[in-house]
Amino acid sequence: MNSNIDRKRYIAVIISALLQGLLLGLDTVIQSGPLTCMPLTIIFIVPFAFWLSQEHWGRRLFNFLSALTSVLAIFWLYRLWSLYSPGGGYFYIVPSQRADLIRVSMAVFLLIPFFQCRMAAWSWSFPYSEIFFQFCRNLFLLFQASIVIAVFWGLMLTAGLLFYIVGLEHVPYLIFNPVTAVPLSSLTIAISISVAIKHPGIDSLGRWILSVLAWLLPFFSVLSVMFILCLPFSGLKTLWSTGQASTLMLFLQFGTIILANAAWLDGSKPAFKHKPVRFLARISLLCLPVYMGLCMYSVGLRVQQYGLSTDRIQAVFLVLVTGIWGLGYAGAVLLGKWPGAIGKVNMLCVMFLIALVAAMNSPLLDPYRLSAFNQAARLQSGKINPEDFDYIYTRFSLGRYGNQVLNALEESGSESVKKRVRAAKSVDPSEYLRSVITGVPTKKTRRAILSAARVFPEGEKLSGQEINFFVEAWENDSQLKEIQNSHELVFIFLQLERDDSAPKNLLVLTESAGNVYSILSDDKAPLKFSGVITGKFNGNILKADFKNLTTSPPKFFDLNIEGKTFQIVQN
Repeated sequence: MNSNIDRKRYIAVIISALLQGLLLGLDTVIQSGPLTCMPLTIIFIVPFAFWLSQEHWGRRLFNFLSALTSVLAIFWLYRLWSLYSPGGGYFYIVPSQRADLIRVSMAVFLLIPFFQCRMAAWSWSFPYSEIFFQFCRNLFLLFQASIVIAVFWGLMLTAGLLFYIVGLEHVPYLIFNPVTAVPLSSLTIAISISVAIKHPGIDSLGRWILSVLAWLLPFFSVLSVMFILCLPFSGLKTLWSTGQASTLMLFLQFGTIILANAAWLDGSKPAFKHKPVRFLARISLLCLPVYMGLCMYSVGLRVQQYGLSTDRIQAVFLVLVTGIWGLGYAGAVLLGKWPGAIGKVNMLCVMFLIALVAAMNSPLLDPYRLSAFNQAARLQSGKINPEDFDYIYTRFSLGRYGNQVLNALEESGSESVKKRVRAAKSVDPSEYLRSVITGVPTKKTRRAILSAARVFPEGEKLSGQEINFFVEAWENDSQLKEIQNSHELVFIFLQLERDDSAPKNLLVLTESAGNVYSILSDDKAPLKFSGVITGKFNGNILKADFKNLTTSPPKFFDLNIEGKTFQIVQN
C-alpha cells in the first residue's frame, strides 16, 4: 500500500516539476501575448508547497493545496483587474510581478509549517516548538536542494563544454535554453527534496547548521553594536552618501533575526552558557529598533523627495516587516520576557506579515494604486513640474489606476499637462513594450531626444533627413542604445577632412566615444547626409565648451605598408 502511495506521489512530484519548469521557462523566453499575464505566484509557490509537504499525502494535503491555490488565484485575478486598462480594451504591459512574488512567497513559506503541523497532528493545537522545527526542516530541505542544483549545473556545464569541443554546438544550446534548463532545474529540486524527506539525516544536518549559526550571533552582535556606536562620529550624511544605507541596515536586521532564532530555537533553553556572551547577544536585539528608525527615516526622505513608487512601497514593506520583528524582540528583552516570548513574537509577526501581504493584493494597499494617486497629487500640488511627471510610465506600468489618473489630469489639468497626457496616450503599446524589453526608447522619444540635443557651432541644426536616419539607426547602434535623454548626446558640424574643398562632417558624440559621418557634395544638388561612418572618436568630452571649435593637422604622417594605411595618433 505504501509503495503504491509513494509511486503516485513521485509521479505527481515529477509532473508538477516539469509543468512548473516549462511554464517558467516560457515566461523567461516569451514576454508578450497571453504569457505576459501568467500567474507566477501560483506556478512558483504551489509546487514548492506540495514538494515540502508531500509526506502528508492524502485528502488533507489536497485540501491545503486547493485552498492555497484558491487564495493565490484571487490575488492574481485582482492583479489582472488592477493592471487592465478599460480604455485600451487589453493589457498594455503587465509588470514582472517579481515584487508580488517575493511578498507572497515570504508569507506562504512562513505559513506552510502551520498546515504541516495540522496535517501531522489532526489538530490545530500544537506547541510552537513543532512549528519552529518544521520551519527549519523546510529551510534545510531547500538549502540541500540548492547544493544539489549547483552540482547538477556544474556537471551540465562541463558536459556542454565537452560537446562544444567535439563540434556538437547545438547540444549545449539545447541544454541551456530556458525552455529546457528551467524544467531540468525544477525536476532536480523536486527530486532532491523528495529523496531528502525519506532520510532522517536532514534533521541532523539542520541541527548542526543551527548550532553553527548560533555561535555567529556574538560576532554579529559586535559588528552591530560597533556600527551603532560609530554613527554619532561619522554622521548620517556619510551613511546616506553610500546610496546603500537602507539595504545595509535591512541586512543587519535580517541577519540578527535569523541568528537569534538559530541561537534560542523555540526559546525553551538558554542559548549560551557564559553570561557575557548572552549579554552581548541580547544587546544586538536592542539595536534592532535603531535600525528600523534609520531605515524608516531613509525611505521617508526618498518618498518626501520623489513620492511613492512601486519600488519604494516594496522598500517600505521590507522595512516594516523587519522592523516589527525587531521591536518585538527588543521589547521582550526590555520586559524580561526573553527568550520565552520568542514564539509569541514570531507568531504575531507572521500574522502581521500575512495581513500586510493580503492588503497589498487588494485595493486597500495596492502599490499601483498608491503610486498612481500619490504622484498625481504631487503634480497637482506643484511639488513636481508637468515636464517631470512620467506620463508614459503612468499609462503603461500602473494599469487601471494609472489610466484613471491620466483621464482625470486630461479633464482638469492645465493645458501643458493635457498636452502631455494626449502625447502619452498616442504612444503605440507594441512599440512601448519593445522599448521596455530592449531598453531602447520609442521612436517618438528618440525624435524628441534628437531634436533637443545640443548642436555646434551655434546656428547649426539637424535636418529632417539626419533626424530620420538616427531614429532608424538607433536600435542597431551600440552607442545610441545607451542614450536616454538629450544631455547625453552632442552633434558637431565641422570640417575634419584635409581637403579644404570638402564639405563639413557631422561628429556625433556620446558619453565615451563618437562617430564621424560624411556629408556628400554635388554641384547639381544641395549637401546630402550620407549616413556612412568615416571615422571614430574616443573620449568623454560631453561637458566641454564647444563654442570655440577648431581643428589642427596631425603631428605624424600616416604609415603606408603594402597598400594598407596605418594612422599614428599623438600620445
